[in-house]
Amino acid sequence: MKSNAEWKAWGKHDPLFAVSSWEGKGRGDSSPWTDDEFYALGEKDWADFKRHWLAYGLSFGHCLEIGCGAGRITSQLVKDFERVTAMDVSEDQIAYAKSHVANPNVHFALTNGVELPLSASTVDAVFSCHVFQHFDSLADAEQVFANVASVMKPGATLCVHLPLYNLPEYPVTPIVKQLHQFSKLVGSLKANLNRARGKLIMRGLWYERGQLLEMITKLGFSNIQTHGFQMSSNRSWHDVVLARRGES
Repeated sequence: MKSNAEWKAWGKHDPLFAVSSWEGKGRGDSSPWTDDEFYALGEKDWADFKRHWLAYGLSFGHCLEIGCGAGRITSQLVKDFERVTAMDVSEDQIAYAKSHVANPNVHFALTNGVELPLSASTVDAVFSCHVFQHFDSLADAEQVFANVASVMKPGATLCVHLPLYNLPEYPVTPIVKQLHQFSKLVGSLKANLNRARGKLIMRGLWYERGQLLEMITKLGFSNIQTHGFQMSSNRSWHDVVLARRGES
């Protein structure tokens, strides 16, 4: 994926801020993240996600984490799941996570962002936070969801954080869709230009709720729910999609 370029660069430049981009917490700021603060934030944030996932239904077997970064949430997943496979596109992020999450039940793996080096039907749960919102396109997200579906056991569940929006009612919808498509085109052109210049960027990809639900339903997911809530750490709004892999 094109977006791999910036996350590999962020992994080298500032692995903690890349994961938790709070104002004033970057390298060179007056109060950058410390390891203790960073992993304490992971504990607090995981408690929020876990609460919603448990209410939906969750099996604590083998968990796949997509985009583990420096291991902020991985450090908590290893406490709850029997086995964790944590993947990222950045070698530097994985190296940082390995040095701070020393647990025998976690395996860190480098990925190209799309392919998942796991056998079919081997995963009980899939988690991702602050990842799908930075993909370059909806097509990239669809590829990842499709591959996720293939490694999940029948009945396995996922909890994926991504920003959602709703289109207004017809007849305004076609106009809004055209404006949104134009905005994404401009954003992609700008991102490609900045990548060519070697600039550090963070792309933002929002998901139209209806389109997302239609897409993952076609991929074999069922009992799909979306939830929005404020994180207890900084009161920021987070959307998640919860879904179950259809029984075979």
